[in-house]
Amino acid sequence: MFARSAVACLVLVLATGQANAALAPNFQRARELNAVINAVAVAVPKHPIDKVISQGRDRYAVVAGKCTVIARIVGLPAKPGVVGPRQFEVELDKPDRD
Repeated sequence: MFARSAVACLVLVLATGQANAALAPNFQRARELNAVINAVAVAVPKHPIDKVISQGRDRYAVVAGKCTVIARIVGLPAKPGVVGPRQFEVELDKPDRD
């Protein structure tokens, strides 16, 4: 009886080691927004960021002073067999200065 329980516990412990999942949607969005804000802050250093407007999936309009910058989240391919948060980079359009 003890041996059966020990084997069952061992199987459960080993199975849970593979259960690393992607981030919850709100934490993933927070990572993406932070990346967008950092990228725009570097691209338009003279103006503080006033607002970030979602324009659909993976697209944001960022207003910084009199400039508007379109930012896109571009997903990167995952390594085979690796589970975890979505990997991405931020691409910016040329700032549109009013």
